[in-house]
Amino acid sequence: MSIERQTIHLLGAPALFLLLAFSPVAGMPYEVRASIGLLLWMSWWWIASPVHLAVTGFLPPVVVALFNIVPVGSILPVYADQLVFLLIGANMLAALWRRWNVDRRIALLALMSIGTDTRRHIMAWFLIAAVLSSVLPNAVVAGSMMPIILAMLRFLGIEKIGASAFGTALLIAVAWGTSIGGAGTPLGGAHNLLAVQLLERSLLGREFLFTTWTARLLPLTAGVTIASLVFMRFAFTPEIRHVQGTREYFVQELRALGPITAAERWGLGFFFAAMLLAFTRQSYASLLPGLTPAVVFLGFGLVSFAVRHKGEPLLEWDYAQKHMVWGLIFLFAGGSALGQVLSDTGTAKFVADLLTPTAGQGGFTAIAVFSFLTMLLTQVTSNTATVAIVVPITITAFQGIGLNPIPFVYIVSVAANYGLMLPSASAGPAIAAGYEVNLSTMFWRGVWLSALCWVVLLVIGYLLATMWPGFSVA
Repeated sequence: MSIERQTIHLLGAPALFLLLAFSPVAGMPYEVRASIGLLLWMSWWWIASPVHLAVTGFLPPVVVALFNIVPVGSILPVYADQLVFLLIGANMLAALWRRWNVDRRIALLALMSIGTDTRRHIMAWFLIAAVLSSVLPNAVVAGSMMPIILAMLRFLGIEKIGASAFGTALLIAVAWGTSIGGAGTPLGGAHNLLAVQLLERSLLGREFLFTTWTARLLPLTAGVTIASLVFMRFAFTPEIRHVQGTREYFVQELRALGPITAAERWGLGFFFAAMLLAFTRQSYASLLPGLTPAVVFLGFGLVSFAVRHKGEPLLEWDYAQKHMVWGLIFLFAGGSALGQVLSDTGTAKFVADLLTPTAGQGGFTAIAVFSFLTMLLTQVTSNTATVAIVVPITITAFQGIGLNPIPFVYIVSVAANYGLMLPSASAGPAIAAGYEVNLSTMFWRGVWLSALCWVVLLVIGYLLATMWPGFSVA
């Protein structure tokens, strides 16, 4: 980005905020105008990225304090929410996997059975990324799998990814797999955890169990994943139909790792123990009410620094802090704070009142409008920011017309995962762009896949909302 363009983005966003905040509009209170201005300021910076996304996440407390939008004391606690600590704990365990090559071993074992057909490779990488991203942050999955792809492509003599249809397709397959698979569980990304938090705070007034998310959203996730897998089979035309030595390469790399070590077993054990406790919380919640998933993951992350392997800790802070995605954590907190501002100022209700006529009686049109709005936003800004914007509006809109907002929150929360077209949408496409993937291919194929995901989401979501009573329960 040129200095001139960066300056325009740096100054244009706060100028727009000031214009909206201090331009009187009939029927729109100052607090609403200012919070909409903050929303546009943060969205602009998240899209254009004149500063790091995490930096934008720290705007809410500063802006609300300077311009007296809401008491800053109501915003600061969001940055220490339990789900922030869940992200920190999950990142510690991901760093532990990376240090001892657990992620690499899992990927290699899974890929050894693919064979030499290039289309099968594209589908397999997509599916593996989708499965892994349901329980790991998208950035972690993309960041651990794409280097393996690059190493394999170099082994095949493909050096320039953007010039290779096969190389581009593989990286895009992982990027899209992380986005689509991420909807499977709350652990699939910070945006899912933010949706959980908004449900707990704005609607339920109690803890939302991870098993509930998985059970309710399984038909949606499975349907979109299957449709996307079929799309991957026909969307790309690799310049080569078969590659030689691919299986041999995976076997060679796996042998180079040697037998599974005690450190790897510790890493696997910690993660799956944390997962088990998170998904079986209802069985012990009455005995240990404070042992939430956030505490569980953080606890196992802390234990990683204490357990020793061959005289050294399994995880050391100097290594962990370099490999934890701090930006994602701060982006999550900032998105949550923005949602709090929109809620506290009544902005969510104001916007919801404008959208209420489209909600009708909660039928097909309402699902289409709210899911389309969500998917449109998640293409141009981060999925965490999208959830922070759309979920509070969805809750308020449907409560305002006396309808249960839960099925609509489920649908828009899933839709927020499908940022496929641009690097600004989510971690997978952003990391793929960093490896110089062909962005034109990602955009235009992403347009078609986004349309397919929306249609499948719309049909399955409508059927679930109208035919399955359990889909209306959290």
